[in-house]
Amino acid sequence: MELKSAKCLKYAKSANIATDISGLDQFLNGGLQQGKVYELVGRAGSGKTQLCLRLCLNIQLPQYQNGSEAKAIYFDTRKDFDPIRLKELAEELVTRPSVRQTSGLLPTATEMLRNVFYVNCHTAAHLVAGLLNCYKYLAREPNIKLIIVDSISFAIRSLDNILARTELLMELHTVMRKLQMKHNLTFVLTNNLAFRRKRRRRFELEAVLGQKHAQIINKRIWLMKNGCFLGKWSKTKRFICKLST
Repeated sequence: MELKSAKCLKYAKSANIATDISGLDQFLNGGLQQGKVYELVGRAGSGKTQLCLRLCLNIQLPQYQNGSEAKAIYFDTRKDFDPIRLKELAEELVTRPSVRQTSGLLPTATEMLRNVFYVNCHTAAHLVAGLLNCYKYLAREPNIKLIIVDSISFAIRSLDNILARTELLMELHTVMRKLQMKHNLTFVLTNNLAFRRKRRRRFELEAVLGQKHAQIINKRIWLMKNGCFLGKWSKTKRFICKLST
């Protein structure tokens, strides 16, 4: 059994996945860490899906691959996935001067599209089945390193019974954690915002799915009109940077 120093382990870690939001990447030491669960929250049109598409491409850049061809799975519950937009982003990425200067073999835009697997989930049950099928997908494609669920809140809130929602959400988290621990995957979930009634008849904009869900995820990234924030709760979220329009 070989002994390794903590310093060696630190530098053996994979590079973080860039979000292309410069202020956020700087704050997160390069981007999203491998083996973590992240959540993107924001209103419709805030850029959640666009960021998910970029992450599916950025993970394929040479600095994230560690000698292998990294791939991604995209679970789509709202039919927001746009292959034409993904192709446009891939073509822009491979021609970006900063990307072309990196060491390693840069995949073509066509190769990048081949490395993003798409799963259309019509219902919450389909999403659970899809995540369970990830064991089979990963056995066939061991280089899958990123799993997107866009949107987890849309799938959960399609159920009318609150107890059924909670049970299904906890089941999804159990499956994700097992996959995460076994394969060192990065999960990115998208979530919506809704107004919640507080004391004195005040309403505040909060992420949906409740406290249990918020406690389980590792980091919550808020994409708002006035900028990008980080934090589990609306009242305690921290301003990170402005978002380019």
